[in-house]
Amino acid sequence: MSKLLLLTALLILAMLLGPILINNPGYIKIIIAGYTIEMTLLGLLLALLATIIVLSVLGILVKKLARWQHISFNFFRSRRERKARQAFANGLQAYARQQWQLASEQLQLSLKDSCYLNEKRMLASYACLYAGNSGKAGELAAELVADDSNSAFVQADLLLQQGQAGQACQVLAAHLDTAADDVALGQLYLQALQQAGQWRQLLQTVPQAIKQQWFSKAQWQQQRFSIYPLALHQLSLQQGFTEEADFWQDLPAKERKSSAAMLGLAWAQAQVGLCEQAEQKLVQALSINDLAAAWPYLRQIPLGRSVLKLRKTVQHWLRDNPTNGHLFAVLAYLAEQEGDREQAAMAWQKVKQYQPDLC
Repeated sequence: MSKLLLLTALLILAMLLGPILINNPGYIKIIIAGYTIEMTLLGLLLALLATIIVLSVLGILVKKLARWQHISFNFFRSRRERKARQAFANGLQAYARQQWQLASEQLQLSLKDSCYLNEKRMLASYACLYAGNSGKAGELAAELVADDSNSAFVQADLLLQQGQAGQACQVLAAHLDTAADDVALGQLYLQALQQAGQWRQLLQTVPQAIKQQWFSKAQWQQQRFSIYPLALHQLSLQQGFTEEADFWQDLPAKERKSSAAMLGLAWAQAQVGLCEQAEQKLVQALSINDLAAAWPYLRQIPLGRSVLKLRKTVQHWLRDNPTNGHLFAVLAYLAEQEGDREQAAMAWQKVKQYQPDLC
C-alpha cells in the first residue's frame, strides 16, 4: 500500500511539474577547472537519471559476475542489512547465555538479512520455544526450506519438546527416506516412536536403522537396551506379546538373541507368571558388562522367589569384582524379591559404599 501511494504521489508531481519544465527548461552553467558546462535544468535531470540507471545496471552485473550478491549499494538497504547482521551477533550471544527472550527477538530481527536465512530461522525457532512462545517457534520452523531434512528435524524436535510425540512421528515418517544421508533424522524418529508409545512401529523400524547405520556399532549396543526391554514389556501388557509375531520374526536373528532382547522377553514372561523361564533367560543372556545398561529394567522384573540361579551367577561374578556396585544392587533386588529385607539392606549398604548414584 505504501508503494502504491508513493507511485501515485510521483505521478501527480510529474503531471504538475512536467508542463512547467517543458515550457521553462531553465538554464545551468557550471565552470570548473577551466571547463564550462552549459545545459538546461531538464537536460541535467535527464542526464542524472540516465547515469543512475547505467550505474545500477553495472552494479548488478558486477555483483553477479563477482558473486557479491550480499553487498548492496543501496544506502537504506545496506543500513538495514548491517542492523540485521548486528542483531544476528547479539542473538547468538544471548542464545549462548540462555537469555531466550532477548535471543528470540534479536534472531527474528536478523531475518531481514538474507544471508544464512535458513540457519537463522532454525535458531530463532528454538529461542522462541525456550522463551515460551511455542506458536511463533512453530511458524518459524514451518518457513524453513521444505525439501531440506533440517526442516523436518527442527519441526519434529520442537513437537517432541512440547510433548507432541505422535505429531513428531508423522512429520519424520514423511521424510524418512532421507535418513540414509541424515542419520540424525532417523535417530530422532526412534526417539519419537518411543515417546509416543508406538512400540510395534518401533520394532518394525529397527531393520532400517541397522541397514542404514543410524548408529555406530558401540552406540547400537547401548541403543538396544533403550528399545527392546520397554517395547516388549509394553507390548506384553497391551496385547500379549508372542515370539511368533511377524514384527518380531522380521528382526535379524542377532537382534532377537541380544542381551537387551532377552531382558525384554524375560520381563514379558515374568509379567504373565512364567518366573522360572524368565530367570533362566536372564542367566543365559546377561553378562557382567551388561548390568549397567540392564539395571534400570532388571529391577522392575517381578521374579518373585525364582532368583536362586541368578543369585549364584551374580555371586560368582562378585568373586572377581568385589567392588562392583551394580552387582550388589542386583543382590539387593534379588533379596527384595524374596522378601529378605535384612539381606537387601546389607547389599544396599555396599551399593552406597561403591556406587552411591544407584541408590
